[in-house]
Amino acid sequence: MTKWWNILAILVVALVFLSIGYYAGQLSNHTAQAPQKIVVTDDLGRNVTIYLPIKRVVSMDPSNTQMMYAIGAGNLLVADTSYDWWPAQAKNLPKVEMDNGTASVEEVVSYNPNLVLATTIQSSQIINQLESLGIPVLVLEPNNISGIYRDMYLLGNITGHKSGAVNEVNYMKNYIGNITSKIAGLPKLRVLYMLWPDPIYTAGNDTFINDIITTAGGINVAANLTGPWPIINNETILQDNPQVLLVDNGTGISNISYFKSNPLWSNISAVENNRVYIFNQTESNWMNEPGPLTIYAVKMVAQFLYPQVFNET
Repeated sequence: MTKWWNILAILVVALVFLSIGYYAGQLSNHTAQAPQKIVVTDDLGRNVTIYLPIKRVVSMDPSNTQMMYAIGAGNLLVADTSYDWWPAQAKNLPKVEMDNGTASVEEVVSYNPNLVLATTIQSSQIINQLESLGIPVLVLEPNNISGIYRDMYLLGNITGHKSGAVNEVNYMKNYIGNITSKIAGLPKLRVLYMLWPDPIYTAGNDTFINDIITTAGGINVAANLTGPWPIINNETILQDNPQVLLVDNGTGISNISYFKSNPLWSNISAVENNRVYIFNQTESNWMNEPGPLTIYAVKMVAQFLYPQVFNET
């Protein structure tokens, strides 16, 4: 009798331990599946609370879309804007922004995102409305190439694509390093970037376009003006006498005759020496959308400034 009671006692104890193990395992699984909350800082210095894992992302700017694809997180995007053009997959995503640039909060919400990527193009009202609905919004607005790297690391960290971000940033650094090594020691050239012809809008010091110009070996003649996108007057242009003129595709200027026939420009060094580069649409996108394609903007500008060292076969 004692033998059977001992066996029964052993079985009861075993069942108790099995039950404890089962419920502990269930508790462990429940804890592992609970969303993890992290707080990150965006480019406006805002602390943004994000719940992981990120599964559905709406991008409200081409530069953000490009960074997501570049780090390998493009599969998380459920919608982008009508301005997105790279990579090809981005053009096929549903759009949350009309051609006039006005975002629809209702449409963004309809895609049930747990993260929205924005820039300062979107109004604070739109951002506040989304966040009031419990949707975190990261505003990414890098003002230099290092800021692009920082944003890629940030996106890699919150989307689970850290290695993709590291690989892309390293590729960009090496690509730019090869360019800067070629132009090292060459005399720097005075450059004016024209965003709009009348009045003449340009890129100031605290912009990624300024960083593109300086990285490519130029001196931005508008760097001392006030504000990131200042108007430059005729007197300043004549005084600075830029040696190279870079013209955005959005200006509507199609060839150098616009400058040759204009009294303001005809005696400027860049025009006299035919050092005027008018971008096509893709090249303007490279210059205006800070992200993985910025490296091509750096090379494009460097090639125009110093063609003698870029004799590619």
